[in-house]
Amino acid sequence: MPPKKTTTRARKARPGTRQADSLTLTDVRQVKVLADPLRIRILEELCSEERTTKQVAERLGEKPTKLYHHVEALERVGLIRLTRTRQNRGTTEKYYLSVARQFKADSRIFNVADASPKAGEDALQTMITTVFGSTADELRDLVAQSRGREGVEEQGVLSFLDVRTTSKHARQIQERLMRLIKSLEGPGETNKSDEKRYRLTIAFYPLDSNHDK
Repeated sequence: MPPKKTTTRARKARPGTRQADSLTLTDVRQVKVLADPLRIRILEELCSEERTTKQVAERLGEKPTKLYHHVEALERVGLIRLTRTRQNRGTTEKYYLSVARQFKADSRIFNVADASPKAGEDALQTMITTVFGSTADELRDLVAQSRGREGVEEQGVLSFLDVRTTSKHARQIQERLMRLIKSLEGPGETNKSDEKRYRLTIAFYPLDSNHDK
């Protein structure tokens, strides 16, 4: 008797599973979920295409069992969604996709009135720690793979400086930076085969506590 063939059945993607180009986070819970750097890495893997938890784990070099509750947390706050399921050898494979290709946080969520007294402040502290902690780790990896700073700057830009200017000019700089960020939102004009991901981390803030408003 010939061996029994293993059949796989895929369910079509659910309606409304198309990704937005960009999504502004308006819920403190979403920012708190992204406090874990591993969840950011998972989200990034699900921004490019739909994948199962096992596939994401393989790409990140982690065990699938370590990722399940992180994936559930991302789905619970609406950052990713289940797109389809597939029956494979008696198990159900679940495919997830991020709801947008890029994410940013609305600064107003850090001043929520209906949360606990320090919820907004704690969320902002968490976001700062996560964003700059992840950026530092990624830059260290890039330095290790390149020829120090010279090698890094062949591929990107690394700069740190103090800006001495008036409050009026500072607001103009802030507006220019926001226009730059806005212009970079959404997919770039590249072929998929030539596509490469980059990280842009921007911080422009006053150093003097008694600065003019």
